[in-house]
Amino acid sequence: MPRPRPSEREIANLRPIVEGTTGKAHPAFRHGARSETEIVRVARAQKRRFLARNGLRARDLDGLAAALLDNWARAQSKVELLDQFFASRGFLDEDGVPQPAVAVYFTALNSARVALSRLSEVLRNGAGIDPVAVLEAQGREIRITREGS
Repeated sequence: MPRPRPSEREIANLRPIVEGTTGKAHPAFRHGARSETEIVRVARAQKRRFLARNGLRARDLDGLAAALLDNWARAQSKVELLDQFFASRGFLDEDGVPQPAVAVYFTALNSARVALSRLSEVLRNGAGIDPVAVLEAQGREIRITREGS
């Protein structure tokens, strides 16, 4: 069965292997899942989406939760980049063999799953939210009093 032709959007999201060529002119593309620049760009968007969907702000998270969020976002960005790559190029090559990026894909998918599970536990237990930051975000003043004074 012939592979469906990738859409213009999918082609535009892929990066050419040869510098100076456009995605349409050169048949070989990188998926971006090993590019620090691409990972950081997509991870930033992943973090923003996660925080917005869960009604959180980055400043509300403690160090552990922030690290877990970053870990998940980086792994999830690799999954997203590889999903785009496989959508345009297919999971298998012309000979029916899985693309070389398949191993990276499943590693990133498992890493994202584990990081999200751990982040969920931390946030569910309330340990990932800094109570002082929450009070400050709500505009409340923090007063420290000494007993016996």
